[in-house]
Amino acid sequence: MPNDYFSDMAEMFEPSKTAEKSEALKGIRVLDLSHMIFGPKAANILAEHGAEVIKVEVPYQGDYWRSATYWGKYWKHSNPMWHFINHSKYFVGIDVKYPKGKELILKLAEQSDIVIENFASGTVEAWGIGYTQTRVVNPKIIYASLSTFGQSGPSRFFPGWDLLAQGASGVISSTGYPGTEHFFKVPDFYGDFYPGFFAAMMIMMALNYRETTGEGQYLDICQAEILMRSLFQFTYSSATGEELGRTGSQDPTTAPSGIFKSSDGKFFALSIGTDEQFQMLCKAMQKDDLAEDSRFSSALERLVPENAGQLNQIASDWIGSRSSEQILQIRKTCRFPLSEVEDDVQISQDNWRRQRGSVVEFDDPMYKKLVMAGSAAMMTKTPGRIKWLTRPLGYHNRYVLKTRLGLAEEEIRKLEKEHVVGTWDYRVGQRPPVYYNMEEDKLFHYDGEGDVE
Repeated sequence: MPNDYFSDMAEMFEPSKTAEKSEALKGIRVLDLSHMIFGPKAANILAEHGAEVIKVEVPYQGDYWRSATYWGKYWKHSNPMWHFINHSKYFVGIDVKYPKGKELILKLAEQSDIVIENFASGTVEAWGIGYTQTRVVNPKIIYASLSTFGQSGPSRFFPGWDLLAQGASGVISSTGYPGTEHFFKVPDFYGDFYPGFFAAMMIMMALNYRETTGEGQYLDICQAEILMRSLFQFTYSSATGEELGRTGSQDPTTAPSGIFKSSDGKFFALSIGTDEQFQMLCKAMQKDDLAEDSRFSSALERLVPENAGQLNQIASDWIGSRSSEQILQIRKTCRFPLSEVEDDVQISQDNWRRQRGSVVEFDDPMYKKLVMAGSAAMMTKTPGRIKWLTRPLGYHNRYVLKTRLGLAEEEIRKLEKEHVVGTWDYRVGQRPPVYYNMEEDKLFHYDGEGDVE
């Protein structure tokens, strides 16, 4: 029976069949007015699941994250992370500073189900494309404003980024080791990505409410408050009057636990939660007597700080006396929680993840092959997917303006001359790869015939 079950699971979630299946959000249109990471990632999750996401940027400038790569590392004249955050969207260059630009954005909002923005509180309202203006043309709109400190309260005008959100939420205060004054930022924009997923969930709640009532609504999505929900420290402190304290690399609910180094410099995570798991660890370490020791025989006793410290040292010595290959061999047969600490290169090349579709080598018509994270949601009927990588600034201008707003070619050219709409300049991140022939790109030069995608 288990073999049948796992065979069925493999068949139901077979990544190669994703393109044949339905999309959960097909028919939903999202107007993405956001920039950088927090807002764009929320919109990207909706795009992965079939929503038509139209990302609006300022012509010849674009989203700053187009060019803001890690240490100036570019790939085919683009920011690799930009593809991760903004794939499967349509890219339109419209300048809201011009009255006609604002008019175009409001027309797109009128036809949309969702609007997402993450500028400083009150900014889009001042531009004339905020919730109060949009709901006039589209009363059923779901309008999501994403910010670090929210749209109300005394901190609403403070500037903010991922690092500020981590600090204000309390996340940073829980990092580091006991007895030190060193704190650590959770790396790689956790404060943007985690709230971005949360924001997408809130938008789906509002969408479901509209499906049952016909009513749209305004969402004030606060980055620092979302991150606070990943912690329970303030609840613990209010109940006990004590600080929970910092635990470094250890799990405070299991012992032994931590990150330990092998003899050849690789790292492994170990977390023993149950008595059975501890007994199996003792057997693997050839220290069966530890399981009989009254200090360690029960999970509660193992959590006594002095006992946990001793066990962590024993585990550290055991892993430290073995090579990573020896530890990996033990992992194949052990029945306790033990895993290698993998880096990004290992993850991108990992066969297990590729078989599941959580890592994919996507072949894009413009950029060719790029290893990307697949959809986080494993769904049998409506799996998420990557449809294309990002495109140069304003790449979809003609396609969107002609098919969604009904503009003629002459009208678009007039708007271009007036600088209301536009594309890219030659800065890296905005432009297409030099090898790509834009003159032959039918979608960029869309003539109004057919629904080319």
